Amino acid sequence: MKIKRKLEKNQIIVLIIILGITSFIFFYFNSNIFFQNKIDAKVMTWNISGANGIDSIESTLEMIIDEIKENDPDIIGLQEVTTDIDMEALAEELDMNYYYAEAGDTNEGNLLLTKYPIEHAESIELPLIDGTRSRVLIKAEIQIKNRIFYIFITHFSRYDKPADHWNQARFVRSIISETSQLNVLLMGDLNFAPSTPPHTELIIKLRDSFQYLNDDQGYTFRSNDRFKRIDYIFSSFDLEPTTSEVFCSDASDHCAVITTFK
Repeated sequence: MKIKRKLEKNQIIVLIIILGITSFIFFYFNSNIFFQNKIDAKVMTWNISGANGIDSIESTLEMIIDEIKENDPDIIGLQEVTTDIDMEALAEELDMNYYYAEAGDTNEGNLLLTKYPIEHAESIELPLIDGTRSRVLIKAEIQIKNRIFYIFITHFSRYDKPADHWNQARFVRSIISETSQLNVLLMGDLNFAPSTPPHTELIIKLRDSFQYLNDDQGYTFRSNDRFKRIDYIFSSFDLEPTTSEVFCSDASDHCAVITTFK
């Protein structure tokens, strides 16, 4: 009888442990159910191709400004912003705060524009394996309703450098993991397709906002009549996207991705 009771007690303990582990896994991978942080913001990422448009004949900067005003985002990540663009004047025209990070000595880089105060911002060089052109990550903290949100903007190596993509995705994920599990936005021209190893690397910790809300391909770039989705807005699981769309314009050879979060 004592042996039977002991076995029953051990079975109960094992059951409690299993339930505890199961609950932890469910909680970890579904944290958005428990932590619904509200950001109430429209986010845009756009590779503006140096403001050269599709044909590279004349500057499309004024068109870009008009498109941004029309869409009225609260947080913007721009890539391929050349150093000859007056960033201060651009930010003033849009009535936004800004931070610019040049990628090495390439005369182009990433630009953060936001209606919210920028509490801190820095640039971090991305690692290269196969690529030769410098790449940079913006890591910024902005304040929204007395809370800090972590904004990451980047532009990975060319689309034909998959070794770089995976390595850069792992690097960026490690930076994000060291920073915060919540209130995170990552955006940019990442130059890889969905369901590839670097994409899988990022969705371990982040949500692909467009994929989460849409069934269509969401192509953001055309090259030699081949269409690709290579521009993304990712978020931590506590931030809930309500709409996500691709916006195309003659102002750039890339389409913008625009996601609204509640």
